[in-house]
Amino acid sequence: MQYDHFSIYEFKMDYPKDWRVELNPKSEKKTGEVVFHSPERDGIFVFWGALEEAKKTYASLDEHVERTIARVKKSRGVKHVEVVERKELEMNGHRAVFAHLKATIIRASFLKRTMVSQQLWSSHLYCEQTARYFVVHGSTSSDERSTEHADVFEHIQKSFRCHTR
Repeated sequence: MQYDHFSIYEFKMDYPKDWRVELNPKSEKKTGEVVFHSPERDGIFVFWGALEEAKKTYASLDEHVERTIARVKKSRGVKHVEVVERKELEMNGHRAVFAHLKATIIRASFLKRTMVSQQLWSSHLYCEQTARYFVVHGSTSSDERSTEHADVFEHIQKSFRCHTR
């Protein structure tokens, strides 16, 4: 797979060349989001915000991750969530926490309810140098694309730079 570079507000990463980039129009340097859409409509999001606000809300990076997982479990239509993997890693010199979840979701359409399995990946990190927190989040409901999507997520995660110094 070929990758291109994305950079805004002093952070950057690589993303697949054939994916579409969509920046939330309300984004600014202090807070915002960008999504990378695959041709199959799966997505990888990058959220950022003021580190000071995150530290007021969460006692630690670990609590931030745990409360994010709890929100997923309480989301509408979520029947079951399994934590497949949770580990510490390094992103651009920072301690980060990676989580891989598998969720069973009830999708309702006109007169029909179906159960769908969804793979979710996230990495949370706090960057003191830029006074921001970052969350990289991706998901897919396709078992056929889950390995490819996980590889793309890992590439984005490894190429992520929240600061250059």
